[in-house]
Order: sequence, then structure tokens, then C-alpha cells
Amino acid sequence: MNKIHRQIIGISWLILGALIFSPLVLKLGVAADTAVISGVLMGLLFIAGGFVLAANLRRFSWVCHPCALLSLFTFPIGTAIAIYYLLFFFRSMQMARKHIEGQ
Repeated sequence: MNKIHRQIIGISWLILGALIFSPLVLKLGVAADTAVISGVLMGLLFIAGGFVLAANLRRFSWVCHPCALLSLFTFPIGTAIAIYYLLFFFRSMQMARKHIEGQ
């Protein structure tokens, strides 16, 4: 995946994760229900996926594939980011396959 596309998606997921994570952390108290806890975990997952892509780490797919699937349900911004990620991920896989077959 191209470095600039990784950074764009990574920064977008960092922002999306912060938007999900920050209001839910304020609601955490003694009686935190499962919806708040799952929201916090989802926000942390988006933050981790965004960091992995923005930092240009090599093994990004095990974090970013679940982020892409979860962000499909956060319409409209998350859906656009997920489609953007999946488009460029599959395109980079095709380019890598062509590169391997060409040698």
C-alpha cells in the first residue's frame, strides 16, 4: 500500500477512534454497562489501527482488517474510510502478486 494512502487512512482512523473513545471514557463509572465498554474497546482498536498505519509498520493487516469491517457500520465517514482502505489494500495485493509473477 502506498505510504501516503496509509497515512491518510491512519490519521482518519486515529480521529475516528478519538471521537468514539473520548466521550465514552467520561461515562465510565462504577456502573459501566457493556455498550460503553464495547465502545471504548472499539475506539481503542481504531486508535491502534490508525497508529499502525500512520507509523508505517509492516504487519498492519491483523489490526486494520477488523477496523475496516467495524468502520463499515459507522456511516457515512467510517464507511468511506473502510472502502478507501479496502480499495487500496486489495490494489496493493494485486500489484505485489503481479510483481512476484513477473520475476
